[in-house]
Amino acid sequence: MTGHHHFEVVAWRADRRLTLYVPGIEASTTVDDPRAAEDAVRDLIADLTSVDPGEITCDIRLGRPWRSGI
Repeated sequence: MTGHHHFEVVAWRADRRLTLYVPGIEASTTVDDPRAAEDAVRDLIADLTSVDPGEITCDIRLGRPWRSGI
């Protein structure tokens, strides 16, 4: 895969961590520090799709997958 790849991400607090869910690839990860969220999601997507992390952009929004229409 080459080029620009955009992913929607839904995030919510759970057990003192931030859970990040990427519906487009049905995968999730967690972080302790919200400032690490974008890098963590980008690394997750890159690991699972073989897309270069530099080609990945994310739109992270707070919510829950089952409440956000995803």
